[in-house]
Amino acid sequence: MKSIRLSLMVYFLVLLAAALVAVSWLVHQTTGRALEDKETSTRLLLETQYTNRRQAVKEEFDTRILHRAMQLASLAQSQWNPGRGLELQLHPLGLLTAGLNPHGQLLMPLWVTEGTRGPVARQLHHMAFSKIAVAEDIMRGRETEFFQIYSEEGTPLQHSASMADNSFHLDQAVASKMKLLESRFDDPPDTHVRRVTLKAPVSRFRLFRPPPPLLPPRSPDRARRQARKAEVTRGQASSRPVREKKAVADKEEPPFLDRPSPAIFIQCAYDTTERDADLAELHDKFEMELASLKSESADTLARLRDHLTWISVGTFVATLAGGFWLVRLGLSPLHRLSDAVSRVSEKNFRLEFDGPAPPRELRPIVERLTQTLELLKRAFAREKQAAADISHELRTPLAALLTTTEVALRKPRTPEEYRELLEECRGSSQQISQLVERLLALARLDAGADTLRLQELDAVDMAEQCASLVRPLAEARGLSLRVHGQAPVCLRADPDKLREVFTNLLHNAIEYNRPEGSVDLTVERANGSLRVQVRDTGIGIAPELRQQIFERFYRADPSRQADGLHAGLGLAIVKGYVELMGGSIAVDSKEGQGSTFCVQLPAPS
Repeated sequence: MKSIRLSLMVYFLVLLAAALVAVSWLVHQTTGRALEDKETSTRLLLETQYTNRRQAVKEEFDTRILHRAMQLASLAQSQWNPGRGLELQLHPLGLLTAGLNPHGQLLMPLWVTEGTRGPVARQLHHMAFSKIAVAEDIMRGRETEFFQIYSEEGTPLQHSASMADNSFHLDQAVASKMKLLESRFDDPPDTHVRRVTLKAPVSRFRLFRPPPPLLPPRSPDRARRQARKAEVTRGQASSRPVREKKAVADKEEPPFLDRPSPAIFIQCAYDTTERDADLAELHDKFEMELASLKSESADTLARLRDHLTWISVGTFVATLAGGFWLVRLGLSPLHRLSDAVSRVSEKNFRLEFDGPAPPRELRPIVERLTQTLELLKRAFAREKQAAADISHELRTPLAALLTTTEVALRKPRTPEEYRELLEECRGSSQQISQLVERLLALARLDAGADTLRLQELDAVDMAEQCASLVRPLAEARGLSLRVHGQAPVCLRADPDKLREVFTNLLHNAIEYNRPEGSVDLTVERANGSLRVQVRDTGIGIAPELRQQIFERFYRADPSRQADGLHAGLGLAIVKGYVELMGGSIAVDSKEGQGSTFCVQLPAPS
């Protein structure tokens, strides 16, 4: 993107959007799992409560039927055993009151044989009870109640008026296996009633305890209270002592029930419409609770999604609104750096960074800019100095040329005089030409237009040739020039440029040497490269000037005048040629003791 601020904002907003989506998804998934666990546990609790309430309603309904059957059995026994109180214990009085009883003719044989325990007495009892009819007011039931009485042999004796012409069926095979006071529940086929079959004793031989009173009419609140009470009772049942269970078992099964005794079967049935309505109401309520639970979980997740959406959108909008200002504040050091760079000019190369120090991320840039500006400052200074140096170097030979020409034109001269004047003019022209050639060579190096003409050559032989060329100059100054090297040392290089390197280094060593000094040129192969050393015993170079000697028009001794070969350009050309051939140059010098120039060129064997 063209704008750093816009790029940062886009990247940051994308990252923020991804983070908000990830966090929202994680929160939604975690909450969803927590709600699922809660819904599962609540569903199990509701199912348990529903099962307990349903069971309590059924048990209460069965208990009402059983109590009604037991109440009917008690009333029937009181009708079949009219003698109570003392006449149960006094046989003669029972005989005297037989005429007052409507069933006296049937009960008299029983009272006579009441004290006996034989089969005759038992047969008399069966004969008597099979002919007794219970009073109609006892058998009168409500429209939802249905009663029927059977003898021990399974003969129907009487049924309630609510049954009309219908009747129940007594399974004799099942009835024969029942014990006294045992009850069995079933649902007759093709009916909507719940029935209980009770085997009740009616003999005078054993006392039959009256049943507990009939339960009051049932209400939904009472059913729920009984369901909760049944749950508590079932929870406490496991902690009852064993002896308490045994006592209850003994109470439920009186010890006299194992003895033979005449009995009747009473079937009592209730219409299940009311019970089924209560069960349907419980089921509807259970379904409503499940639906409410599921709806509540869905609503909670929906509200959570809405909240997360609004929070994410609000955060995104707030970040978008304040992001540009924050990014602008964060990029303020770049603005200050831009202002500092804009104040740089050709007269002021200082990077004036106003305000506090730049941040750590900008310090490398500031340092690099400072170095670059310092290099530019030096380059500008070199260019100015080069213009001045070129003017100075060209002024002397041009002035000599002009002076010689004016002297020659002042008066007529002999051919020999003209010849001498022309020789002086040619020397000045050669000096100017050499200076121009060196300037052109440096210009080509700066432009990268100079090329290499690589050839196979012997570096030792090249060193001998260059030494022979400058030896007369060394001898004229009283210096000794020696070449050290074992021929041949072959390499692939540009012979003209290598010759220029050797010649310039030897010429400088002679120029800045002391009288009776020496110059040593060493050529050798070391570690796959060519090493050339030029050592002199001259004036030396100060440490702070060692890098400046390779600059253009620089002289270690400014008092010396240029002579064509030395105008401060020789070492600059040497460094340019060495670097063009892939090598390096270094100088080691001590003031007053001399200098050593070392050139390294690649020369694989």
